[in-house]
Amino acid sequence: MTVYSLVLFVHVVAVLTLFSALSLEALSLFRLRRASGLPEIRLWIEPVPGLPSITGSSLLVTLLSGIYLAVQMSAFGGAWPKVTIAALFLIAPLAAISGRRMRAIHRASASTAAMISDLRGRLRDPLLKISLDIRIAVVLGIVLLMDAKPGLWESVGIVGTSVALGLLAAFLVSSRASSTR
Repeated sequence: MTVYSLVLFVHVVAVLTLFSALSLEALSLFRLRRASGLPEIRLWIEPVPGLPSITGSSLLVTLLSGIYLAVQMSAFGGAWPKVTIAALFLIAPLAAISGRRMRAIHRASASTAAMISDLRGRLRDPLLKISLDIRIAVVLGIVLLMDAKPGLWESVGIVGTSVALGLLAAFLVSSRASSTR
């Protein structure tokens, strides 16, 4: 086994971990938005202790292993690795915004005087869903960049389209869910 194949394995595992963490976050947000009471909110507010740490760590390992792999492939002459790194840095502030809001909801739900109506209002914050959907779409777009290895404008177009599809998904699912209630 070579160092390259070991780093490639670590890279793939980190990406799978990132997708797993995003899936758990999506499930948690889905269940939280449909929670009927405070006990159910408390159950789903943190489905996996340390999920933000897992997500952040997997993102960091993905970035570092991806840089190593791109250097070994002499791929940094191409545009796609640079656009991929920029896209990864687009994900970080979105995750930070969501994380800050979810921590505030977590603190509020831990209070014995928590108002269910206030918590429901915070959980219906559209930014939580928008952030999650954009992050998922951008990570999928990054996978496409790694596979297709396109030029600069195609790479930028893929990331831009990923952001647009994430926004579209957030609004279509939100409006569909609102109309069925």
